[in-house]
Amino acid sequence: MTTEVPLSVRTPSLLGEFVRARRHEIAPEEVGIRRDKGRRRVGLSRTEVAELANISVAYYDLIERGRDLHPSRSVIDGLARALRLTADERTHLHALASGDTPRLGSEPEMLTDELEELLDAIDPNPAYVVGARWDVLGANHTARQLFSDWEGRRRKHERNLLWYYCCDPAARSLFVDWEQEAADQLALFREAYARHPDDPGFSALLDQVFADNPAAVDWWERHDTDPTRGRTKRIRLDSGEVVKLVQLVMLVSDTPDIRVISYFADADGDPDGVDPDELDDLDELDEI
Repeated sequence: MTTEVPLSVRTPSLLGEFVRARRHEIAPEEVGIRRDKGRRRVGLSRTEVAELANISVAYYDLIERGRDLHPSRSVIDGLARALRLTADERTHLHALASGDTPRLGSEPEMLTDELEELLDAIDPNPAYVVGARWDVLGANHTARQLFSDWEGRRRKHERNLLWYYCCDPAARSLFVDWEQEAADQLALFREAYARHPDDPGFSALLDQVFADNPAAVDWWERHDTDPTRGRTKRIRLDSGEVVKLVQLVMLVSDTPDIRVISYFADADGDPDGVDPDELDDLDELDEI
């Protein structure tokens, strides 16, 4: 049965998505805003960006939610300054506002020999490499055992990290806080999508995710929820034991859309990592 996806979800405002993604990437300290004690927000708030851009919060909210698709040049310049955009990013922002964004070709992504060696070196800690659209380009032995044997899957969309989090029954069983984890990943993917508005592969993947998990449509439309990064994840092993693993995301400098994602025991856990032969009995890791 195919789920009908709302048009507003299928064709998001690329301008709004881009400024929202950039807003989440800037720490308050970068723009001279003192972080209040206990603040958990990722990046800047809408109010902070509006004040920095010298526009009203209500108007900024319209832009981010895609209800004003063609703000004036002065408004865009203000947003560019507030969001600390580079020259290329400023040009891209103006192109989004004018509707003149070019469509770029999509080149295939591949796992380099160096990254493959890095994955093997990180083992027995689970680690994998993902591309711009979150396709899993490679994974080490422990990651394939703990999460999924992505390389062994036959359908392309099943070899994708977003699809795994949102749609794979194995993920629902593995993550104690599965729904929050899946919704967070979808929110992070929204930001990646905003950086690649010309890539139809993102829309195709989202269509598949929404069809396989209709609840993801509601998660996608949560514009007021900041995704969590680097949070300790609670993992439920086959034995029923629950362990805590800290996620580390590393960017490849010459190809920043390629990321290496690895997992380590929390600060009180086993410093030697995860033994792939003992995934059902990890006594060294903290039990919750």
